[in-house]
Amino acid sequence: MAILESQLSQQVIANLAADILAPEPPLLGLIQAVQFVDGLTPKGKTRITLNWTAPTKNEFIGGELFKNPDGTADVAEGSAGASHEAQFDPLVGASVTVFERTAASGNTKTLTASAVHGQRVINIGTPVPAEIIVGAYLVIDDGITNKEEYAKVKAVNTGTGEIVLEDGLFYPHAAGAAVQEVTLASKTLTTDYTLDTATGVLTEAAGGFTGGNRIVIRYQTTLQDLGHYELYRVPANAPVSVPTKANVLAVSGVVTVDNAISAVATSFQDQTLLDTDNGKDFTYYLFAVDSQGNASNLTSEVMTQNLHFVLVETVASIAQNPAAEVSTNKVLVSWDAVADPNANGYNVFRSPGATFDSAQASKVNSVLIPKGTGRVSFDDSAGNASNRRPAVDVPFPQDGQTFTYKLETEDTATFWTDGTANIPTLDTSASKTAGAGDGTGGR
Repeated sequence: MAILESQLSQQVIANLAADILAPEPPLLGLIQAVQFVDGLTPKGKTRITLNWTAPTKNEFIGGELFKNPDGTADVAEGSAGASHEAQFDPLVGASVTVFERTAASGNTKTLTASAVHGQRVINIGTPVPAEIIVGAYLVIDDGITNKEEYAKVKAVNTGTGEIVLEDGLFYPHAAGAAVQEVTLASKTLTTDYTLDTATGVLTEAAGGFTGGNRIVIRYQTTLQDLGHYELYRVPANAPVSVPTKANVLAVSGVVTVDNAISAVATSFQDQTLLDTDNGKDFTYYLFAVDSQGNASNLTSEVMTQNLHFVLVETVASIAQNPAAEVSTNKVLVSWDAVADPNANGYNVFRSPGATFDSAQASKVNSVLIPKGTGRVSFDDSAGNASNRRPAVDVPFPQDGQTFTYKLETEDTATFWTDGTANIPTLDTSASKTAGAGDGTGGR
């Protein structure tokens, strides 16, 4: 009867491994802000293209994830010849590491907030014990059946008590759950134990483990249960501290860009941004979701130092209604001020001739022209001693010459060190035939 129960358990449980365990998070790669023209009024509306590398495995699970053949929990303590059945079996295409717990710190901390399945960021408050460092192993809910698990530390913030784990948690843990550092020694297959991957049964070899010591298994299957991707956009550049899907969806102003992106996709373009979004900061969260709705946790470990988010700043609006007033040896270029919140000023570029030629163009202003309100202007003449480059760099305009000007809206004082700029397709030209005068021209 026991054998029949064991086989039935294996048949049932084997189908759950990939479904319960969420996929690894996709890795967001290159992010591009691409300007395109919106009808007859090009303002710099932005499309954001996100590219990523698809996950190839399910997330790691780690801990005393064993059971007896009758389905009851197995404490998995060292005892020569004892058999333990992995909670998920068979271990098809799996990466499995077996450890023996040889010591545990007496310095116990507790979770300051509840943690959920897949979560990779926990907080234990301060002070952080000295032994909790990068590479250390932690045990959470030590000794509690169907709660105890082990996790490896990836990063520690000793100022806040925040700990980033290498892999997502398997079990949920309530606030106040005990957390302590443990010493794990890796064990050797055939020497210390045998493992039947077809059934998920681990059997201790004589002398392989010290009596009473805990046995820990870390398991990752290559069976990928990726159903689709979900992409969300949050206003501003403030990250969600614990970036679970539920927490992202709870943020004020969150936008569902697409919650049914194909599982075979590795790129997606957000075309939902409006003109009013020009020059703003946004945070994108991309989740890999399995067929049962389990979402991966962290979405990026490549684009930013902060592992929680990918930040994009859209290009600012193009300055509208440029005009040029021409008088003796002078061109006064003016335009409508840009209202974008992150637009901080403008640059003016000038090229000779009636058509703008970027290869021959020069920036005329010496410092960023302030954002301003209403109409903003720039004086391209010898009379401008405040923000024009010297004549040795860019000669002053002379009567009888023809120039074409373009404006660049720039942002230099937000997240990005070098700012973002929007060089328009609109231009304004100014020319004056030979002779002095104070007439106006341009378009």
